[in-house]
Amino acid sequence: MKKFSKLAVGTLFTALAITSCQNEKISDGVVEPVVEPTSAEGNIIPGQYIVVFKNSKIEPSSKILEKSSFSSRTAKSKSVRDISEASIQKMNTVLSDNNLDQSKVLNYYTTKISGITITLGDDEFEKLSKDPNVAAIEFDRVVELPKFEVEQVISDDQSQKMTQQTPCGISLAGGATNGSGKDTWIWVIDTGIDLDHPDLNVITDSRYAQSFVGGSANDCNGHGTHVAGTAAAINNSVGVVGVSAGASVVPVRVFGCSGGTTASAILSGINHVGQYDLPGDTVNLSLGGFFGSGCSTNSSYRSSLLSLANSGTLVAIAAGNSSANAANYQPACVNGTNIYTVASMTCNGGFSSFSNYNMNPIDVIATGSSVTSTYLNGGYATLSGTSMASPHVAGIMHARGSGPATSGSISNRGENYPIAVR
Repeated sequence: MKKFSKLAVGTLFTALAITSCQNEKISDGVVEPVVEPTSAEGNIIPGQYIVVFKNSKIEPSSKILEKSSFSSRTAKSKSVRDISEASIQKMNTVLSDNNLDQSKVLNYYTTKISGITITLGDDEFEKLSKDPNVAAIEFDRVVELPKFEVEQVISDDQSQKMTQQTPCGISLAGGATNGSGKDTWIWVIDTGIDLDHPDLNVITDSRYAQSFVGGSANDCNGHGTHVAGTAAAINNSVGVVGVSAGASVVPVRVFGCSGGTTASAILSGINHVGQYDLPGDTVNLSLGGFFGSGCSTNSSYRSSLLSLANSGTLVAIAAGNSSANAANYQPACVNGTNIYTVASMTCNGGFSSFSNYNMNPIDVIATGSSVTSTYLNGGYATLSGTSMASPHVAGIMHARGSGPATSGSISNRGENYPIAVR
């Protein structure tokens, strides 16, 4: 567990004391249900909570529209927007009933879950935890990009002289295929994407390309641009080629330039995708943080991603770079149809030393060591991490319109990890 300041520790233990080891409280002879916060492990933000409401009380748009079919992102967005406005009114009514100020709400979630991020004092937390509309409460957390190694950076000037190469990870994934003619998109929930990179087909329309950490969706870190290139770099004469070459990539920026964010900001990115995604779209989540036990049942990530995947969107998730059990990291720990958690292998067929492990929840493995791809300012870079493995699978799924095929496996710790291929 992370170390906290005295104030943070006091707030944490006060909150836990309110809900410790029980799910009901006796007050004046009346038994009242209490919703306990999920895992207090990881880098929590004291006093800041993600609250998820019961679908039976406030239905997210995905639930209401589950039998609807949309071929137009604009038409879907309008329907979602109308439902979202009504949902927010209902959430605000719950807050009002508990004498909570709406100004305490930092984010609303209406597409894949119905929920909010809110700051609460101890008494306010206790009151809201007993509201019958509330399904789950989770501490918001500070999230950092998984640590990755930058091995080489190739500037724009140098790259223009570089004959196009096919990185080993693309070859091991079954080679590149043309993704430029497909109507489906690859959503990159990350640090943004270099919006005018010549080797990427970036959706720059501000309805879709969004930042949830201030500024524009343009990448100022490099991580998201690298991810996008592995999935979909254009098949041309320079740079590199991606798995689903030339596919449309959409930047959903949830990290600042230094690679820091919150779980709530990432949920805002998922919520945004839920307004516009269509069946066959792919989402890549090369991110995560320590969560501890319980992620598989109570995490807000789980509810959001299950809903996203159940609507026909394919989800690729990095397993994490802590050489640890992936089951303790979110969103890597989430299992479900159309959701694939990805470990990392080397070009030579070894299990990457940094990669998280455990075939429950990991589904497949792809190349994450020494991966060359697009980078900042029209350039290229060679990076290592499960962040680099995941977009191979995102590209595979976009190309296939379904989950990855597999061919062969990599052994580690007595388990066999299937190699994802196109």
